[in-house]
Amino acid sequence: LTEAAKETLAAFDPLTDTPTLNCAPKGMPVIMEQPYPMEIIEQGEDILLRLEEYDTLRTIHLGVAAAGVNQLSSRLGYSIGHWEGDALVVNTTKINWLHFDTVGIPLSDSVEIVERFVPSEDGSRLDYRMTVMDPVTFTEPVVLEKYWLSLPGIRVQPYECTN
Repeated sequence: LTEAAKETLAAFDPLTDTPTLNCAPKGMPVIMEQPYPMEIIEQGEDILLRLEEYDTLRTIHLGVAAAGVNQLSSRLGYSIGHWEGDALVVNTTKINWLHFDTVGIPLSDSVEIVERFVPSEDGSRLDYRMTVMDPVTFTEPVVLEKYWLSLPGIRVQPYECTN
């Protein structure tokens, strides 16, 4: 963490500053750590990620709309993707959800996130790697990795927050 980010983290009060208090939805990048089912939908030239947590719908632009020059910032940012073989590579900018996590690490509006979604050969697993670059918060890029398993019969359900 940069010195400024360390100061912000030190001032964080989990009783009042947690960004998901009162069921406020998560933004990028932390929404991608959600443990619930996810559905990937091809819609024209775009890919939709339908995440169960907070009923999140994220659009990855692959076609003509991918330029995104005049897009407004949002909690999920603006995502532009392309294919590298079987891997979907996604670059997300214009994020205005100013939290790296839910426990105090900040995120600036200059953050850039690069994601790689790589399916296993048999389609049973989707490997995921996220690289977060934010020179205001981090002294070097932060890399997070996880995977999802394909579980036939499991569907994305409506999300009911209870906090």
